[in-house]
Amino acid sequence: MKNKIDHIGYLTGDIVATGKAFEKLGYQMGEIVNDDTQRTRICFLTKADEVRVELVEPYENNRTMQKMLTKQGVSPYHTCYEVDNVDSEYEHLIQEDWVALFKPVAAPAFGNRKICYFWNAEIGFIELVNKQ
Repeated sequence: MKNKIDHIGYLTGDIVATGKAFEKLGYQMGEIVNDDTQRTRICFLTKADEVRVELVEPYENNRTMQKMLTKQGVSPYHTCYEVDNVDSEYEHLIQEDWVALFKPVAAPAFGNRKICYFWNAEIGFIELVNKQ
């Protein structure tokens, strides 16, 4: 799989408060985007010469992510890799016995480029995002 890290995803219960804390470290907050498919609010943070940080705040009805937040608190929870073709990488990781959380879908926070998530016992959660 040819890829590069696109961002590190942080789970938070308050996207604005967490964003303000990151601003004190020199990051700049982008627009907050609602993703009704994933039932989350998302905001990207940027800093010169650094990997982006994605803040992910689950909607109240997103029980799975709310449970993760309760269990681990505000923390990094996934690494996202940019790939040439999400659909083919999805099939490849399925063949390698990774656990898919869902099939590739369009994501509003990425200009509707496709994304998907996987879990692996040795790595944890990863996200794949299409380059274009």
